[in-house]
Amino acid sequence: MESSAAGVFCSRMLSMVNREDVNAIVQAQRHMLDRFEKTNEMLLNFNNLSSVRLSQMTERYLNHTRALVEMKKDLDSIFRRIRTLKDKLSKQHPEAFNSICKSVDVEDDEFDPNPKSSLPLSDALEQSSDSSNTSPTLLTPGASGDSEDTSLIKEQVDGHAQLVTEGGGE
Repeated sequence: MESSAAGVFCSRMLSMVNREDVNAIVQAQRHMLDRFEKTNEMLLNFNNLSSVRLSQMTERYLNHTRALVEMKKDLDSIFRRIRTLKDKLSKQHPEAFNSICKSVDVEDDEFDPNPKSSLPLSDALEQSSDSSNTSPTLLTPGASGDSEDTSLIKEQVDGHAQLVTEGGGE
């Protein structure tokens, strides 16, 4: 070897580095590289599985949403038919229809567990702002005092509560 300053410097630098330490560092880096590659593979598999599951759940969600929309359309159609039948009955038999409406209003006031004055503000506003609400509220058979009725449907039509009786009641 040359005894120049550069040669001396290089040889001293090389003698300062322990080859065993360098080999240990290289081994640790290879081990970490293997672990990172395995982790990366696992994450890719997880992402692929997640995307497949997401697409399946999205499809199921859309199917359930379509079913709910169809059910709502069907219910709206049914309530529209019921309103039409009620209107026809009220025009054909106005005296009987009015007497039933008055007796239902009296019964409603007697058995209403939450009178309008004690409702929270949001519920009171909701009831007063939506006078065309025709969605039914199911009552238990014993709620009106008639144990013979199998089910009662309470409807809010034009601001008046009306009961439609289905089953063995009058």
